[in-house]
Amino acid sequence: MSEVIHSAIEFKDVKMAYDDRVILDGVSFEVNPGETKIVMGGSGTGKSTILKLVLGLIKPNAGQILVDGEDATYRSEQEMVEVRKKIGMVFQEGALFDSLSVYENVGYRLFEQGVPEAEIEETVRRMLRFVNLEQAMFMMPSELSGGMRRRVGIARALVGSPRLMLFDEPTAGLDPITARTILELAIKLRDLEGVSSIFVTHRLDDIKMLSSNYATINDSGEVEFQKENGEVCLVNTRFIMLKEGKVIFSGTDEQLYGSKDPYIQDFLRES
Repeated sequence: MSEVIHSAIEFKDVKMAYDDRVILDGVSFEVNPGETKIVMGGSGTGKSTILKLVLGLIKPNAGQILVDGEDATYRSEQEMVEVRKKIGMVFQEGALFDSLSVYENVGYRLFEQGVPEAEIEETVRRMLRFVNLEQAMFMMPSELSGGMRRRVGIARALVGSPRLMLFDEPTAGLDPITARTILELAIKLRDLEGVSSIFVTHRLDDIKMLSSNYATINDSGEVEFQKENGEVCLVNTRFIMLKEGKVIFSGTDEQLYGSKDPYIQDFLRES
């Protein structure tokens, strides 16, 4: 029998409101294995709410949320602990523990689980190597730049080799060069590790880079980033646009840029 391939995440007619304020109004979408779903929209359109729902930090008023094919909509907090083990979360500010070193921050989950020290150090070094920060292993968060803190946050999120990553505006407030570094890490995870992700952003530069660049390994074993062209077309990056709690667009970057919707056109001009 052939193995059934589930969506990494699926939202089915999800509704969410706080008192009389509707945040999500019948939102449905899927994130396929190895796909990056870029979630866009103005402030207060429900982008971060989607991430909180995936993590089970809040529960919807109606609808269904599936993670790796399993219904995670109304699971208990204890049951959600198991679901979250499959997920890495990258916060806007890195969300590091200021009193702990980079090593302790990245290995935090492993320390809690009682993993042997030698194994923790090997894992932490590997994660920091992925984000090009092994040299910062014993530094404190106060010694790091904003971009380095974000990269440490990504390294910490990768502990446990999650097959699903959630990015909440990870490039916000960063200079263009540092932002590009963060985006390259997301592209490496997508193209070289096959990790599925939801990437929340309002930055047009993020949208352009994620939808037109891909990562490969050259003959020397080094990672290279290239732009798509007539021969290569990215099929593992898709977009949804939220407005007033509804999905008003779902599709490729070409379809996004070609949309005649005034809201989308304004968003692309102002981002």
